Amino acid sequence: MRVAESAVTRKDHYTVGERDQQSDLFLVSAILENPCRRTATNVRFVVSALDDQGHELMSVGGPVQAHLTSSLIMPGQRAASWTYFDRRQAPDGVPSVRVQPDPGPFGGGVCWIDPSTSGYQTVSRATDVTVGKRDNSRTLLNGRADVSFTVTWTPAESSPGRRGASVIFRDSSGRLLDVNGQGIGPDLKRGQRVRFTAWVPKDADPARTDVLLDPDPVSPGLPVYSPSSSCLPGS
Repeated sequence: MRVAESAVTRKDHYTVGERDQQSDLFLVSAILENPCRRTATNVRFVVSALDDQGHELMSVGGPVQAHLTSSLIMPGQRAASWTYFDRRQAPDGVPSVRVQPDPGPFGGGVCWIDPSTSGYQTVSRATDVTVGKRDNSRTLLNGRADVSFTVTWTPAESSPGRRGASVIFRDSSGRLLDVNGQGIGPDLKRGQRVRFTAWVPKDADPARTDVLLDPDPVSPGLPVYSPSSSCLPGS
């Protein structure tokens, strides 16, 4: 498994028209890539918060860390994942992060399965992605905007199943800023337009916004895999 891109972006917090820095969040995003010929499940990465010198931030005697997970990534595909740090963990902010495979007791347990048994032979795409006007009020809605896109898939006669719609925001240079989104159900109609609200970084370029439709292995009728079952010995 590879980390194709990663980023951390500060989400400013406002309440009753006032800036509340103590409630800021530092949003961590990563684009994960499966270059292998088998499907990866139970993918887990550890995120380390770094200072402006590239050293690990420490809190209560240990490194400031979080985890990213992805339930299922098909061969040759990318998936998005995200987490966050808060001011309690990082009072002075998080200048950068390092994302790497989790070596701990709950990490390193990627389960590789035969793609033909994964239940996801359908390739889904989000097209014609649009981002509405960003809310710039000094309220809890600050930064939110409507996002919409059209869903298509092949083969045409198949069903895409449940998907996680991960909205990828970039600045005008193409630099990753943030990923967030929500799940969409299995009852999509071909060419249907999906709409929901997402938090948008203030430097995001709407024209560079993309959406990944990540498989969700809890779809009805699809098998759920764990490292203890159906795993193949290598990738």
